[in-house]
Amino acid sequence: MLPLAVEPFGGYRAWLETLPGYAGQIAFHRVQPARPPEVVPYEGAFRPVLARLGLAPYAHQAEAFARLEAGANVVMATPTASGKSLVFQAPVLAAMQQGGTALFLYPTKALARDQRSRLETLADPFDLADRVFTYDGDTPPGRRRRAREQGLAILTNPDMLHFGILPRHAAWAGFLGRLRYVVIDEAHYHRGVFGSHVALILRRLLRIAEHYGAHPQLIAASATIANPAAHAAALTGRPFAAITASGRFSELEFVVWHPKALDAGGDRRRSANLEAAELAVWAATHDLKTLIFTGSRKTAELIGRYTRGTAVEDKIRSYRAGYTAEERAQLEEAFRAGELAVLVSTSALELGIDIGGLDAVVMVGYPGSVNAFWQRAGRAGRGRERALTLWIPREDPLDEYFLQRPELLLGSPPESAVADWRNPYLYPPHLHCAAFELPVREVESLHRPELLEGEALVRRNGRVHTVYKAPHRRLTLRGSGVTFTLRDAEGRALGQLDERQAYWEAHPGAVYLHQGESYLVRNLDPRKREIVLLPGLEDYYTQPRALTEIEVYPEHAQEVRPGVWVGRVRMREQVTGYVKKRYVTEAVLEEVEQPMPEVAFDTEAVWFHPPVEQLAVDRVPGGIHALEHAMIGLLPLFVLAERGDVGGVSYPIYPRPLPSGEGAVVFIYDGYPGGVGYARAGAEQWERWLQATVELLGGCPCEDGCPRCVLSPKCGNGNQFLDKQVALELAERLAGQRFRPKP
Repeated sequence: MLPLAVEPFGGYRAWLETLPGYAGQIAFHRVQPARPPEVVPYEGAFRPVLARLGLAPYAHQAEAFARLEAGANVVMATPTASGKSLVFQAPVLAAMQQGGTALFLYPTKALARDQRSRLETLADPFDLADRVFTYDGDTPPGRRRRAREQGLAILTNPDMLHFGILPRHAAWAGFLGRLRYVVIDEAHYHRGVFGSHVALILRRLLRIAEHYGAHPQLIAASATIANPAAHAAALTGRPFAAITASGRFSELEFVVWHPKALDAGGDRRRSANLEAAELAVWAATHDLKTLIFTGSRKTAELIGRYTRGTAVEDKIRSYRAGYTAEERAQLEEAFRAGELAVLVSTSALELGIDIGGLDAVVMVGYPGSVNAFWQRAGRAGRGRERALTLWIPREDPLDEYFLQRPELLLGSPPESAVADWRNPYLYPPHLHCAAFELPVREVESLHRPELLEGEALVRRNGRVHTVYKAPHRRLTLRGSGVTFTLRDAEGRALGQLDERQAYWEAHPGAVYLHQGESYLVRNLDPRKREIVLLPGLEDYYTQPRALTEIEVYPEHAQEVRPGVWVGRVRMREQVTGYVKKRYVTEAVLEEVEQPMPEVAFDTEAVWFHPPVEQLAVDRVPGGIHALEHAMIGLLPLFVLAERGDVGGVSYPIYPRPLPSGEGAVVFIYDGYPGGVGYARAGAEQWERWLQATVELLGGCPCEDGCPRCVLSPKCGNGNQFLDKQVALELAERLAGQRFRPKP
């Protein structure tokens, strides 16, 4: 079956080719057949619950139930809409009937509240709907008390578990003493810095549960990743059995949509944002329920802005983090009800919030990982109707890599998720929290004395105590810990940014977009942590300029492969100004000096010395700079990170002694204090990383470098001094192979 607007044409491809102005933009097309999972007989412990609900399990669900019945911890790593939730809902409902309790951990409040209504519906036939509670910062005091006293299923988020439950665990003794299951939904989301925090919080939860005599089983649900069992174990410290499956209920048309050519050779193409805006208008015109994913908040706002003035502008809205909870809830409900046809979203809707069935998903740019690509694509589909996933490549190294190899998007293995509870910056404050909750025995695995030098801890009778009265308040789980409030000219709060975002996106003179409206930043006050925005009518946008410096700690440097080093470094970054660019044409109008406060932190980096000895001295800076950009752009091929999670800097001559030697050096570093393992994971994939770099630089059709290979939107000096041909030569020498064009 097809949506009514598409049915007369026999498919989405035929429909797209009839749109006004179509100019051969379909660069690749495949139809993936429906492969619904098999329903199997099941006679296990959870059969009474399933029978009461009128459900029969699929094969992968039955396998998970059998593992749970045998006492294992289970992680489900299966596609979107494959029935992961039932694997934890059925056991939890069975436990609730016996008076057992369950704690559900979701990455966001919105998702926990959305899932509560689903669990209440399932619990209703068992007269247990009133024993299901969300517990978050917006829960009223009276309902919080009822949750503690009457709740059998509590749905919360890491922030509330850290701030509201663990420090007051005595009030939760009854609930924790009967804890049968801990459910970690969207486990792939718990990665990087946030995932490292979650790993420490979960370890603290499990030790407190054991203190009250409970030994809960753990059930995790994840999008498809390369290391589900290892990642779940990294989050909890417990072993897991991984259940994987593939398939989907409906057919899927996959289309690569190449923006319109602006010259005869096709080297210059129209903006992907304009292409997406035009498709949004046509989707809304034909009432195709469509979700457009973008890689940034600014892009989401720009696409929404480009649809203004059309006949269907009221049916298209932007949706992103930074909006208030009320604004997001209103948009979700309007989309579910059909009042809106198109939502233009950041990754905020990648998670499983119920917005109803979709006809199409459009992705503007590669989202940074195969995992995220299929997590987003999986949102398309209304029951058994054929769905559309359309990808518009941007001018970006990863996009160019897959544009030349679109079949890899359909068959590439997913990346690994990374979380490190031993992060030397994150671990000590969590140990203080754990010691406040319950003195930490020195024999516990949570106790890592090598990471606690200089900490305000007291050791007595083999136990560790903290001297802080409120250690939980000393921690920030998301962002840098310093937030700025965005206010309009009348003082109304519009949203928040962390410190690094504030200096990059909302420095004085910046053009800031919010809900499609353009604002001019009048002032940024570091003392008050406030940013004042004025209504703007500018016909340009702004991009920051910055300087970055790296200082290596030699005692922490390690050669992990011949010529490849990993170690602890000090990163210093300062936004020094910005450039104004015209909308649509992106012509540079002006460069402005605007120094902001320096941001500095310790992190982890991988570095190497490019073989520049045979190059002319004047070509070295551009060659290593271009190589740095290309490698940063390709790192997310191998590690579940986004381009903004890593940074880089290259030196023709490094100004200090290095244990790795002298000469030109390229650093690629984790963009978070303490590091979270991205650089180290990249070093472990060194040969594949270099090979992909050679293929990208050699295969990109440009001569001198372009956004598809070496130009970076995050470059602090505006992509000056880049030499693509030298970068290719250096990559070939490092990889030990020449580029060979595809036949």
